[in-house]
Amino acid sequence: MDEEYRWDDESYKALAANKVTWQDVVYVLRYAHPKIRQHIGAILRIIGRGRDAQLLAVTLIEEGDDQYLVVTARHLTGAEITSAEALLNRGQP
Repeated sequence: MDEEYRWDDESYKALAANKVTWQDVVYVLRYAHPKIRQHIGAILRIIGRGRDAQLLAVTLIEEGDDQYLVVTARHLTGAEITSAEALLNRGQP
């Protein structure tokens, strides 16, 4: 996929509030594999491992074909981690 990601001041504020670096978000969006993609209407949520191997959920809004605004990102916790791990590891021995 050749998607474009845009950031605005609110994006950076939301990341800072959740103690997530923009570099980790870029890593999840561009390089993390496997990852979970959930597209609901104009909202896209991508879950993957950041550079530090922690699971991140990145929320974006689709602004056009394959063009997204980064809204926020956060580290998964508790049962979310267990559920995401099961999905990410599906099909692997």
